[in-house]
Amino acid sequence: MIKQSQAGDEVAFESLVRKYQQVVLNLVYHFTGGRADMTEDVAQKVFIKLYLSLPKFKVNRPFFPWLYRITANQCYDELRKIKRNRVLTFTELRADDHAAQDRLMNMHRLPPENGEHERLAQLLAKLMDTLPKQYRTALVLRDIEELPYEEIGAVFRCSVQAARLKVFRARLQMRRALRKLLKPVDADQMAECGTEGAGEKIYALYRG
Repeated sequence: MIKQSQAGDEVAFESLVRKYQQVVLNLVYHFTGGRADMTEDVAQKVFIKLYLSLPKFKVNRPFFPWLYRITANQCYDELRKIKRNRVLTFTELRADDHAAQDRLMNMHRLPPENGEHERLAQLLAKLMDTLPKQYRTALVLRDIEELPYEEIGAVFRCSVQAARLKVFRARLQMRRALRKLLKPVDADQMAECGTEGAGEKIYALYRG
């Protein structure tokens, strides 16, 4: 498919776009801080840049890490234009993005009990916003997009072991951020900050 696209086969390129369209949309959405108003426009620019850059791509190299960098660079360019500093945030995770919420929940082994599934996922999303960019990226690639460590290493241009370490450290920071967020133990305080019930359940997983 890639070789045919490089040779100018428009049907092959359309197939390539269809194959990666959703993952690019997801990445753009997260990179731009959940701005649905610009997601499709930026994704379209990504595929235009992909079309123009494709002849330079070496087919013996992994394709997705290369596409990821095109996507990230395009998002950074767009964010610079509007003077935004937030990248790869999760606080505004779409309410209808149940698949992403499920993966966030599974990441922390949280069962969807008593209708708290979405609430717990949103709380975890807020915690991910507190992480440094490289750790947020690592969690997006591993726990949202479910990429293998080999591809994550290719994105970061590091070894598989180093990629595993980034994900491990990201999850460790999540645990620390969780403990900090849920530090107040008074029930009234927890209710005031919107973490009563859901917060207690998550906190129980990490306080040890």
